[in-house]
Amino acid sequence: MSSILISLIAVLIFTGLVYFILQNKHKREVNWHKDQKNELERSLSELKQALSAVPDAKKTEAEKKKAEEKNKKLWQMSEAVYKEKARVDKENEELTLAKEKLAADKAKVDEKVKKLWSQSTAIHKEKERINELKIEIEHKHKEIVDSVNYAKRIQEAILPDRNDIIENLPNSFILFKPRDIVSGDFYWFSHKNGKSIIAAVDCTGHGVPGAFMSMIGNTLLNEIVNEKGITEPGPILHALNDEVNRSLKQTRQDSESRDGMDVAICSFDLTTSELQYAGANRPLYCVKNGALAETKADKFPIGGLDYDIPKKFNTQTFQLQKGETLYISTDGFADQFSPDDKKLMTKKFKETLLKIQDKTMSEQRDFLDHFIENWKSGTEQTDDILVIGVRV
Repeated sequence: MSSILISLIAVLIFTGLVYFILQNKHKREVNWHKDQKNELERSLSELKQALSAVPDAKKTEAEKKKAEEKNKKLWQMSEAVYKEKARVDKENEELTLAKEKLAADKAKVDEKVKKLWSQSTAIHKEKERINELKIEIEHKHKEIVDSVNYAKRIQEAILPDRNDIIENLPNSFILFKPRDIVSGDFYWFSHKNGKSIIAAVDCTGHGVPGAFMSMIGNTLLNEIVNEKGITEPGPILHALNDEVNRSLKQTRQDSESRDGMDVAICSFDLTTSELQYAGANRPLYCVKNGALAETKADKFPIGGLDYDIPKKFNTQTFQLQKGETLYISTDGFADQFSPDDKKLMTKKFKETLLKIQDKTMSEQRDFLDHFIENWKSGTEQTDDILVIGVRV
């Protein structure tokens, strides 16, 4: 009996336990379903709210298109902005490079300016020094020119008085054109023992050196003719050569003086109509009957270092005829250059002498003067010029 009771009790306990378990399971399911329901209701409420916020389809499509158009424009603007930014960046980069280059160039320019300033300062100082030297040179030049002008007056004073020449050789002219203030060419005249002796002398050099030689030559000719009484041209030149050698110490072996002179000298005896001529490298031209005849000179200079070479200056005698014209000269006229660097030459000089025979002697002088000036046409005179003409 007790075992049955125990079995019943056990069944009741088991049954109760099962019921309890089932009851708890039911409550859990109910609570779960309740939670699911609440969750669904909440989701439905949110969906309704969302659906209420969503516009209708047509409105949405239009706004979508507007949004797309706006997005397109924004994209295009974005691309334009990007491109503009890229361009600006590139320009900025170029400007940066240009700025750097300008800075480098400025540094170079500053350096050059610094050097130029330094050079300018040096040039300014040099200019001041040059100006001082210029003033000094101008002062010395003035002193030299004044001295040379004074020497010119001395040289002119020793030249023969042209009135004396005209008195003894009335139909004559002298064209005398020094290259510089003073001249290495000079003319000489003396009337001795009834003879009118005239010479055209071309000394070595021109300007001051030539003028010194002309002083020596003039002095020696005065001594030979006027003091020693030698009137024949050949002996005059022989004596002149010896005196120049002696005066310039050219007879010494250690002498360095090469100075000398070329001379054409004529002696006129108008009472007998006789002409005597001798030349040291300078000829005599005679024009008569429309023709020009040249009498050659001896090929020796007066003076020079060839003192040990025997020199003989020959006197040539001519009987003068009325109307003929005689000319002696230095080489300056024929040696003058034109602007195109063309030398006049002796041939043209002789042709010119032939062309002026219809003119008086004073007219011939003026013609030759104008002729040589036109030939030069402003170019520098190359040498002293001396032409002497005598008409019988």
